[in-house]
Amino acid sequence: MAKIVMVGSSGTKDSQTLVFSGGMVEDIADKAALYLGSRGYHLESGTKAQGVYGRGSAAARVLLGGFAKRMKYNVTIGKEGESVALVVAKGMTGLGGGLWGASQEKKELQTIISGLQGAILS
Repeated sequence: MAKIVMVGSSGTKDSQTLVFSGGMVEDIADKAALYLGSRGYHLESGTKAQGVYGRGSAAARVLLGGFAKRMKYNVTIGKEGESVALVVAKGMTGLGGGLWGASQEKKELQTIISGLQGAILS
């Protein structure tokens, strides 16, 4: 297997895209799933390469708002020319948790992006 290197990244307020060269979609999807699993996320729907990863209880989030530890992210991994793009997008609005919940989700997205980058490049 070739060495995987990051060749680009871009982001918006609600998502981040990492672009890698030297790897296959399956390899990157496996590494992403392992990393997300280590952070307590599980695949709620879809596949490793195009799915929704979440942790915590949706019911608790409704009842307790931002005090409930509920996070959800949409992960899409696919070919982009000769490279592989990994897109992580917020799967929740943060409205149920108010400003505090939205702030938590923003911090968690950045933590996930940093961790995924490290996990995939290692």
